[in-house]
Amino acid sequence: MSKTFRFLLSTPDAVLYDGEVESVILPTPNGEIGIMADHEPLVSLISPGMMTIKDKSQEKILATGSGFIKVNTAGTKSDGVSPVQVEAFTQTAEFADSIDEQRALEAKKQAELVMAEKADEISLANASSLLERNIARLKTIERHKKRSHH
Repeated sequence: MSKTFRFLLSTPDAVLYDGEVESVILPTPNGEIGIMADHEPLVSLISPGMMTIKDKSQEKILATGSGFIKVNTAGTKSDGVSPVQVEAFTQTAEFADSIDEQRALEAKKQAELVMAEKADEISLANASSLLERNIARLKTIERHKKRSHH
């Protein structure tokens, strides 16, 4: 039996996940990292990309926006309830099965058009962010489809 830890994922709008997990894999500016029980304390940025949450019964795949993660070292309380050990806060996060693929494709194309027009710096930055977010959404959908067919 794998050790578990309590994981909390929040966006400005909602708590998307709060429960015991075996592992979390997420994108950072320096590449993907994996978090398991007894991980060293850590604070890191989260990059737009794909996050995988593995609990005892399944893997959940999400597309995430930018944010940060904090890994604590707190153990189980005397009442047997685990305190939140890993907290992730992102601007956006969507479970793969709730992403509208057509909308993501359209948003990606729109961002590419703005970038091709060589607009002002603010428009380019916004388009770049939009492009990055929708590429992550499309990759998440693709991975979810592959896993659903196995």
